[in-house]
Amino acid sequence: MSTKVDRIEAAVAEARAKGTERGIKFEQSFDLAVNFRKKELDVSKPENRFNQELVLPNTLYPLPKICAIGDGEFAEKAVAAGAEHVVSKDDIPKVGEEKKDRKNLAKSYDFFIAAVDAMPLIGRYLGQALGSRGKMPRPFPPQADLNAIVNQYHRTVRIRMRNTPTFHVKVGHEKMNDREIADNIVAVLNFVESKGFTARISHIMVKMTMGPVIEISA
Repeated sequence: MSTKVDRIEAAVAEARAKGTERGIKFEQSFDLAVNFRKKELDVSKPENRFNQELVLPNTLYPLPKICAIGDGEFAEKAVAAGAEHVVSKDDIPKVGEEKKDRKNLAKSYDFFIAAVDAMPLIGRYLGQALGSRGKMPRPFPPQADLNAIVNQYHRTVRIRMRNTPTFHVKVGHEKMNDREIADNIVAVLNFVESKGFTARISHIMVKMTMGPVIEISA
């Protein structure tokens, strides 16, 4: 085990111990915060902000919610693969014409997948609501392996940095072991490194939902 993963796993174990010592009655998640030095990262420049999906090595819990948009075989395969909801092509205009309905749809699901032939309607009626949240669906043909696609989304997070030089992302759940959570954190930090931003990091912190912040040494 590398020294880097050792340090991270130790921080996760500490976060778990301190996050559960008060006997919290509900299941908690693990969240990672990465802060950058404000003077070294001008987030007014789009190239210095993140808004990207990242596939982690280990499945997250509760599973991210997935909505499928399409008909026929695509819809059937999506439900069988684990999609929580299906919007038919006929329903796209009905949902899209009501601002409240399309906003609720966009907020209720983490990821969207769509049949190729549904994309024109999605762009017309749902594009603004989904696009502004970075949730425009990826299109798939009828023969696509939706089981593999949905499984991948169950390991996917969106890393998003807006107006401040920091981002927060879910990296685990208390039913996962410390090493699985540590491996997910390593994947996030490797993403940051791939963008060339590692040297600009000021703090890396992990915590459980109701627990204190535990700093991870860089």
